[in-house]
Amino acid sequence: MPSSVDFSHPEKYGIRGTKNFHIKTNDNMTLGVWHVLPRNLLEKYENDNSTYEQLLSHGEPIVIYMHGNSGTRANERRVQLYHVLQDINCHVIAVDYRSYGDSTDVEVSELGVVTDAMEMFRWVHKRANGTPIFGWSHSLGTGIGAHAYSLLEKEGLYPNGLILEAPFTKISDEIREFPLTKIHRLLPWFEFFMIEPVEKNNIIFDTETNLMNTKMPILILHACDDSIIPYQLGEKLYKHLLKTRKNVTTELVLYDKKYKYGHKHICKDKELGNQTRKFINESINNLPQ
Repeated sequence: MPSSVDFSHPEKYGIRGTKNFHIKTNDNMTLGVWHVLPRNLLEKYENDNSTYEQLLSHGEPIVIYMHGNSGTRANERRVQLYHVLQDINCHVIAVDYRSYGDSTDVEVSELGVVTDAMEMFRWVHKRANGTPIFGWSHSLGTGIGAHAYSLLEKEGLYPNGLILEAPFTKISDEIREFPLTKIHRLLPWFEFFMIEPVEKNNIIFDTETNLMNTKMPILILHACDDSIIPYQLGEKLYKHLLKTRKNVTTELVLYDKKYKYGHKHICKDKELGNQTRKFINESINNLPQ
């Protein structure tokens, strides 16, 4: 929702300096993408779309945004986050996975969306010419980003950092904690009907395992009033990563219930830009050369 989005005109959704384009994956999927320019490049380059791609090597950090289960790259709250990142002079690359937005419409699978996140990183990496690249993922996107970026490290492609907004430990834990399953959890058939079919369809999103032994700095953001993915799952993931990742940055920021950020509105935090910029600055020189 909404069913019709004019992706070709991002300015209709309140974001300046944004180019709409598409990339092709190795398995012949088409992915819709927005590229949002950093604030400091708007005056000179905003109206010249032909320069956007080459500006990825200009030096400003690049943030690849991986959204959650609903909507598209044009959702209002996502655009709010793009503004935050634009204002701290970051490029934003916002991608819709296959079956989302104007990307190729196929059946969703973990392998498919993880492949898309990896392809997007490789596309950016080829054009960045050494410019730092970070991932920002939200909700289901944290499972996608964690899986994709862990595989990229195994290829020798090292993201400069990964931000996990409202993450879970693995999808089975999230199903057990999801509010709509609360009344069913104690029933003897719950695991058989709710958990096992998901796992048999290879939808695992085991972030705990995927991020073990990774080298990239990780920042976890979670609101304590998140009713979709309880903050305890983010906290559990944080503690697990502290034990399984040695000599590498792992940070956790919890937002008090009084702010009422819930599952989707950490983007409203007035200090989010400063928090993000601090993490970016501290992470840039923290990876293997």
